[in-house]
Amino acid sequence: MSNLVFIVEDNPVEQKVLQIHFEQMLGNYTVRTFFHPDEMFAHLKDKPFAVVLDHFFADRKDITGLHYLKELKKTDPSIPVIYYTTLNDDRVRGEVMSLGAAEYIIKNSASLVRLRTVLDLLHAKVSKKGFFQKLLNF
Repeated sequence: MSNLVFIVEDNPVEQKVLQIHFEQMLGNYTVRTFFHPDEMFAHLKDKPFAVVLDHFFADRKDITGLHYLKELKKTDPSIPVIYYTTLNDDRVRGEVMSLGAAEYIIKNSASLVRLRTVLDLLHAKVSKKGFFQKLLNF
């Protein structure tokens, strides 16, 4: 079974790398990419398994991913959000985590491995929850 992951990233090269990594290298994820969070919000009805959200957007210097993380958590708090950024800032990391993000990942040479680990852990958590829910509803 394939899990739908939304990737919100304004860099087309980074988008493609992430899409190839999840769809072809990992094989159990389907990726839909968006250049801006506003595009993504129109598709939340498709119930993504997780959202990978960038911090900076080239077209909006005044609003960061923090704003969109807040909006996403208001709209659907059940969707895990992985905050994926070049910003290594403990204050921002703290705010991101306090807003309910599943993880804060800094883009670097190990970030693809970290993304996979986080998504796999989220998948295991959902699978366990579903397994125990089935047991309770037998």
